[in-house]
Amino acid sequence: MKLTIEEQEIWEGKKGRGPQIAVQLLVAVGEVYEAERLMPITSAHVVSNCYKTSGEENIQWLTELINGGAQFSVLTTLNAGSVDPLRYREMGVNEELVENQRRLTECYVKLGALPTVSCLPYMHGNAPRLKEHISWAGTSSAVYANSVLGGWGNREGGPSVVAAAIAGKTTEYGLHFAENRRAQVVVDTRKLDLSCFSLSDYSALGCYVGKELEEKIPVFPYFPPSISQKQLRFLMAPMPSAGAVPLCHVVGVTPEAPNLETALGDKKPDSTLEVGNKEILETRQSLCTTKGSRLDLVAFGCPHCSYSFIQSIASMLDGKKINNGVRLWVSTSEYIRLMAQRMGLVDIIERAGGVVLTGVCIGFGGPFDEIKGLEVVATNSARAALYMRGKTSVLFGSARQCIESAIRGKWEG
Repeated sequence: MKLTIEEQEIWEGKKGRGPQIAVQLLVAVGEVYEAERLMPITSAHVVSNCYKTSGEENIQWLTELINGGAQFSVLTTLNAGSVDPLRYREMGVNEELVENQRRLTECYVKLGALPTVSCLPYMHGNAPRLKEHISWAGTSSAVYANSVLGGWGNREGGPSVVAAAIAGKTTEYGLHFAENRRAQVVVDTRKLDLSCFSLSDYSALGCYVGKELEEKIPVFPYFPPSISQKQLRFLMAPMPSAGAVPLCHVVGVTPEAPNLETALGDKKPDSTLEVGNKEILETRQSLCTTKGSRLDLVAFGCPHCSYSFIQSIASMLDGKKINNGVRLWVSTSEYIRLMAQRMGLVDIIERAGGVVLTGVCIGFGGPFDEIKGLEVVATNSARAALYMRGKTSVLFGSARQCIESAIRGKWEG
């Protein structure tokens, strides 16, 4: 790699051990991808804030960076963690996890991260503009930033994003080049009646596309221009979990797809993927790992719940009660929870027997395997369903189906 004079000095340790570790890591990544240089970024989003997945080793590494004088040099937001420190008792989680999560989050704050503790950084001030180069981890947030917001960045791992946030630069490869951002596969959804699609249907569609395409970039030419941000989030979130899709285009909606020809880079598509009701139904069924009626927990918030989604949950729960044998988690950020609380929505949900959590990952970093008696979790998120496997049995359905089952006390799929 070709380093500038300043980068070379940092690599040699002349600016301190912390910055040196960061640049050396970025150079190592660059050598893997045969990159020629480091390039400036405008923002970073750090995902490795779940103690359940990163543990003591991450705290030790971050402490070494802090002691070596490292500081984040660009706007950096922080992803969700493993527990809500204010409501851990309602979750049934022990204080040890709370303390360990606090230690981990504190390391990132010392480095200069904003403690947004959410997988929706673009709702909390970190929203790149078109063609701004970024370094984001967190598969759902990175795909959304690339696809909907128009930021340019790869699907990065936790350590490389920390290094990029310190250096203010990332390794130039992959989606930092326009020619690598063109759509490769046209997804034909004309057999689907999207007018009656729930969020879980969009989630199942994204899961199917991710599984079929693996790393290829899709384009959706037949979606209505009125498709909402919430629907786009549920569509895109499972793509990099079911496969490794880093970016997708929606014609007439996302900024790099004003028309199909532009999205394809004025080339012919590699292939076309047709999706009908059969594929959606089979995907929904595959996300359920149990067929019984037992239900212990309904979990919403992967990606984190927006204000409008909390509003819809509250409307379904207003005046009702969740069965005593079932728990209900609604996970969001502290900022969104505060708005929902001021509007009376949190009170409605909690009067019904649910709990509105903040900063909790309803996915790979969640504490599902630590809670006694928790065997079956229902969710409307395909991404969460994929990540929960191995920790608990999973039921997948619409938000209404999940809530009505929680009220009855058993799953009726």
